[in-house]
Amino acid sequence: MSDTEHEIEKKILVSPAEMEAVYKKLSKDAVGGKLKTKHRPRAYYDTKKHRLQEQKMALRVQYKEGVGYEQTLKYQVAGDDDAVMSRVEVKDVLGEKLQEPNLALIDDKEAKKRLTGLEGKKLRHIFTADVHRRYFSIPVVVAGEEVGIVELAFDKGAVTHAKDSNRRVKISEIEVELKSGDPAAVDIMCQKILDMAPGAEMSAVSKAEFGYGLDDERRAEKQQKKAAKEAAKTAKKQLKDAARETPKKPNPSPGP
Repeated sequence: MSDTEHEIEKKILVSPAEMEAVYKKLSKDAVGGKLKTKHRPRAYYDTKKHRLQEQKMALRVQYKEGVGYEQTLKYQVAGDDDAVMSRVEVKDVLGEKLQEPNLALIDDKEAKKRLTGLEGKKLRHIFTADVHRRYFSIPVVVAGEEVGIVELAFDKGAVTHAKDSNRRVKISEIEVELKSGDPAAVDIMCQKILDMAPGAEMSAVSKAEFGYGLDDERRAEKQQKKAAKEAAKTAKKQLKDAARETPKKPNPSPGP
């Protein structure tokens, strides 16, 4: 049975240097002093024509110690704030051996509705997000009162195309996710981080979107090369045809 969660979060792009400064200061207030780390490369899958992305979904597989391979399908849900990533996560355990996703395991009603027509479609490994994460929960306090608790995740790494390791995007970002309390806690914490890191900026681009961007670039380049090759082939044929149609000059008659 699928494990379903609803997450509300915002993302901040930040330089590695400013990230360290923010982490050093805010980690002092971590709930229970608990600072955690994890490194789980995540392989993202989709059809050749990105049918999952069209439905605002992202499908990934990662390995978890003691669990095995786990697939996670994320899909967006409507929200009032475009900068807020309001998504539902649907998780299913694949086991120790199966490394590729299995859509048949998903039993979330909305997810199954969005997946209609994709049954039996071949899924391809499109890109991998390889990120080292440090994270902790922290209370958000205003005027001496706790508004809520958020989780801060400090991510550094890269998103790399599955078929072209030179095609990659570096990741340096902080995710702010609501764990409990008023959703306004997310905005309050984001503003606090922006005040601490003047060079930082809000972003609504997910790691999956970075990955799809890499694949779109690769596909566009392949199409351009194919078009250039076809154009060169056509031009060569036209030259040959023109040479055949050009009348030959008669040989000059011998003199008396």
